[in-house]
Amino acid sequence: MKNITKNLPDGWEKKAKELGAMRSDSGVIRRAESLLRLNMLYVTNEGSFQQAALGMALTEGIVMSKVAAFNRIKNSGEWLRWMSKEKLENEGMTLSKPELLGGRNITLVDASDEGVKGSRQSDYRLHYAFDLFNFQCKNVEVTSIKEGEKLGRYSINEGEIIIADRIYCTMSGIEHVLKQKGDFVLRFKSKAFNLYDSEGQRLELLPLLRHLKVLENTDIHCFYRLPDGTHRPIRIVAMKKDAKAIEASKRKMARKVSKKQEKAIQADTVELNEYVVLATSLEDTNVQILELYRTRWQVEQVFYRLKLLFGYGDTPSKRDDTAQAWFFGKLLLAAICEGILKRMSFSPELDPIIAGIVGAQCLE
Repeated sequence: MKNITKNLPDGWEKKAKELGAMRSDSGVIRRAESLLRLNMLYVTNEGSFQQAALGMALTEGIVMSKVAAFNRIKNSGEWLRWMSKEKLENEGMTLSKPELLGGRNITLVDASDEGVKGSRQSDYRLHYAFDLFNFQCKNVEVTSIKEGEKLGRYSINEGEIIIADRIYCTMSGIEHVLKQKGDFVLRFKSKAFNLYDSEGQRLELLPLLRHLKVLENTDIHCFYRLPDGTHRPIRIVAMKKDAKAIEASKRKMARKVSKKQEKAIQADTVELNEYVVLATSLEDTNVQILELYRTRWQVEQVFYRLKLLFGYGDTPSKRDDTAQAWFFGKLLLAAICEGILKRMSFSPELDPIIAGIVGAQCLE
């Protein structure tokens, strides 16, 4: 445990009380270090409150029921979030907010399909909305695999910018954001809905993009049509990928077809994947729009590494409070171990086996 506490941000014990994790009625958990150990036992023992309680008895002689463990853990989410944010900032692993955004907030929306241990298929879906520059999960929700990925499940503040992948690019999702006076930058989904020009004529994107050179960008002001016939303005921002990115896209599409045994992807869809195509309501420059979307990819890489090394996706609870504690407990553990790896002159992406060993050492 000393390998964890010596790497925590200054004031972490005091913050446990300030943020409501440690309370006067905390029972047998009387120190912030003990509460941290309980949370680490929870996130490293498959999310079992019973195993976490047993671990406390074995390591600190603290006897508690699984219900008592649950009650302590469910109040720890905000404390773990604060420590994760501070740790990642200290390690230089967070992103600075661009001046162009002013007071606007960026929220990344995504989901991850997971299976219980031993299952050969996805059993549930982890949905999350992540406030990028305030480093906060606005929503963490676990549902059945049948629950769709849609923007309509999230509340959106006025002026908030939603960034999401193409599965969220639907007319209903866009309308949901606009009705709440938010903005969006979404990867455009081919054939999700039709686009029209100012005269109401159907618009085909590819003829308008084929002139682009590598990494050159353009934008197209057009409209989409609601079921009642109303035309809504929308802006398409596109950039030609380089040869390496195009080849990677083709391989990804081929794997998807092979894995899911789907029909061959249509030629126009393959060609459209030679471009980064975004749908947005913003009036910022093309470069700024593309940079905003690129932040989503940077954060996804952090989450992917977290999932690979520590299994953050195996969320054991559908309760929002315990899911938050699980998520930020995993993130804190990853941040600490990445810091240790840095000081050992290893890249966190160099060798997952080494990273896993260091992660295990952190808990000794």
